[in-house]
Amino acid sequence: MRGKREMRKNYTPFAAGMVTMILLFGLVSASLAANDPPAGGPQPGQVSVGLFGREQIAKGETLTTRQGGTAPKVLAYPDSKGETHYYIEATAAADLFDVAFGAHYHEELERLEFGGKPRVDENGEPYKDADGNPVLDENGKPKWGFTDVIHDFPMLLNPSGQMPAVGENIPVDVGGFTVTVTSGPYVGPGAQEQEAYWEKKRAGLPEKPEYGITHGMFTEADPAEINLGSLSGKSMDRQLFQDPEDVEHTFAFTSLLGNYAAITIENIGPAEAMIVLSRPNTIGRGEGNDFTAIRLPAGEKITRAFRVDETKSLENQLRLNATPLGEGGVNLKLTAEQYRSGV
Repeated sequence: MRGKREMRKNYTPFAAGMVTMILLFGLVSASLAANDPPAGGPQPGQVSVGLFGREQIAKGETLTTRQGGTAPKVLAYPDSKGETHYYIEATAAADLFDVAFGAHYHEELERLEFGGKPRVDENGEPYKDADGNPVLDENGKPKWGFTDVIHDFPMLLNPSGQMPAVGENIPVDVGGFTVTVTSGPYVGPGAQEQEAYWEKKRAGLPEKPEYGITHGMFTEADPAEINLGSLSGKSMDRQLFQDPEDVEHTFAFTSLLGNYAAITIENIGPAEAMIVLSRPNTIGRGEGNDFTAIRLPAGEKITRAFRVDETKSLENQLRLNATPLGEGGVNLKLTAEQYRSGV
């Protein structure tokens, strides 16, 4: 669980800083589906946009809309006194700052949402609940989903500021409810139900990942591509992670150390483990950034290799989540390395 705590400590203030940056940039563009600006109106600013010293949007760069029109990513607009102000198109800004779910226009609220989107499937149809019914809001429109921003929650103490005793009721000032402190082993499903669940998970998991999947700055590649003699850095060397339920850890890589990142996962526990690697968004926890989920048998290890695109400044993290597929919890040794080149 150490990885979870580390991520939560570092993640929230950075996300808050990015939100502040967005507000300071004045992201007021509502041109999600606009065509070229009319003559005499705001003109594309002939400036580029940099982030931490790297150019991210080139001078005069445009985007293509769903209808096939074009819209400038940056606008320069003079105010009534002749001072020039700069605006970044909303979807371009969401991409620039790596906002989960991007930017979408909420028609019912007439509001531009960063980190929110209608809950629809790949065909644009509303998601369905467990009973097969479309998930709709009070207006009969697809209900919106919003990104989950992680927060640290304070330790629960009693009114005297002390650790609560077992069986003590602690009032919580949210709706007037109380929390009862209990102890004892977690009571989950029976052994047969748990084994059936694990078996179902195993059945759908390969032992090797699919190569060529890209999320952010990372493209998963065959480890044989790496020139092992070009090792440029090792941030973790067979560090042990153990937990009865799941292990989560976030790795940070830098393109300054080379074109390849590698994570070696050793399963030293008694059970198979499901391994999920994903690229977390810089702002919020989004969906759809997962690489191939695999099962790693007990006593075996695997190296996951990734080509690194150095142009993606904010997208330098990979998150690992491991859950057991049998008795004994998760027991892993993790190694993180970077290499300068391929073979």
